[in-house]
Amino acid sequence: MNRVAVVGGGLAGLATAHALLHLRPELDVVVLEATGAPGGKVRTSVEDGYTFDWGPNGFLANVPETLVLARELGLEDRLRPAADAATQRFLYRDGGLRALPNSPGSFLRSELLSLPGKLRALAEPLLARSVRREETVYDFVARHFGFEAARVFAGVFVAGITAGDPRELSLDALFPRLRKLEATHGSLLRGMAAARRAERVAPPPAAAGGGAKRDGRLTTFEGGVQTLIDALATELGARLRTGARAVALRDAAGRPGGGAVVELADGEALDVDAVVLATPAFAAADLLAHDVPDAAAALATIRYVDVAVVALGYDRIDVARPLDGFGFLAPRGEGVRSLGVLWSSSTFPDQAPPGKVALRAIAGGALDPGFVALPDEDALAAVRRDLERTMGIVAEPESVKIVRWPRGIPQFGLGHRERVATARAALAKRRPNVALAGNYLDGVGLNDVVRSAQAAAERIAGVPRV
Repeated sequence: MNRVAVVGGGLAGLATAHALLHLRPELDVVVLEATGAPGGKVRTSVEDGYTFDWGPNGFLANVPETLVLARELGLEDRLRPAADAATQRFLYRDGGLRALPNSPGSFLRSELLSLPGKLRALAEPLLARSVRREETVYDFVARHFGFEAARVFAGVFVAGITAGDPRELSLDALFPRLRKLEATHGSLLRGMAAARRAERVAPPPAAAGGGAKRDGRLTTFEGGVQTLIDALATELGARLRTGARAVALRDAAGRPGGGAVVELADGEALDVDAVVLATPAFAAADLLAHDVPDAAAALATIRYVDVAVVALGYDRIDVARPLDGFGFLAPRGEGVRSLGVLWSSSTFPDQAPPGKVALRAIAGGALDPGFVALPDEDALAAVRRDLERTMGIVAEPESVKIVRWPRGIPQFGLGHRERVATARAALAKRRPNVALAGNYLDGVGLNDVVRSAQAAAERIAGVPRV
């Protein structure tokens, strides 16, 4: 029969189906999405001339995964790299927005750390030592750069990625490249300097093909990130079924060579050869609880946090501050409830009408779980207080959109890699025709999701029955 069911119609599921069809065009692939629309958290609204991304607002173009996918979908001419000004980031600290240093000189001039804190951070090549144990992001930063640097930077280092607590998140799971640099060079500063030198002398990679850039900057699509989702959904056509919620996964009893049955909420049962679970970890755990309990138990322990996105549009005259960067992050304890505010129309100028400004605040997360439960008027009031404090904006926005994501972002806590390895090993032993894809496995970014989809598709395409 050669039939594959992909459970979940977010980016992970859509990209898995795309990869399966490229690997084995003869496969009968069906994508089952529980809600009424594909995309999961990768969605975009265009209202009154403002383009607002509900979740991720782009991908880094220094690796090929999403660029190659865009090329295969014919979207290269719709890629939009971030403006040059967006390379500058800010922190809100001690009552003002302060630029993150991007050179040793700017670090010495920065007001983000005291003089002793700066000297301790700069002494990292002399004091750093490699360790062979897993540690949190906070402990890693403190060990390399000192406790003051950890208090200022560790939280914001992860806030814009996972909205998590740096004292709980695993450096090894979330930022394995930093661990590799440490292992190779001892000092993180020496390792980063060596990596920059290597990038300068290396020939430009050609994997992306065409004219796509791979210079490491944030990149989106004309019309926002949902352009990617729409192209995948169009390609899949009738293979994508919305409103189809999978509620159980079981063996296809008595079938030669094995197989699986995916049961849907409406009572339909799909007899398939292989399954890709492209759902959040907790949903995959529910589906595997009876069939592969060891995998389910491991996935069920992966924690998620609730986040909210508050998008606002203003007349440019109402925003006095120069929007000369990507936006800002706010360390906890600075009187700002938002984790950060992205200056969307400075990063991607076509995301606001001429003479207008688009901003996007992210709030909630591990250290402020109550934010997502606020009524709209209270959530908006909190963000407006933050904007007045940080940017001096007192005018009412002319456009507002609030999106809440309960259990929105997975947390890569200590032991995360072992949890994922346990789940994968249990599936390989008990159900080799079932694969996992999603942002909770090896990384939360769009590139990580596409990479996980490719890996799942390659595994399923190699199952003997398929």
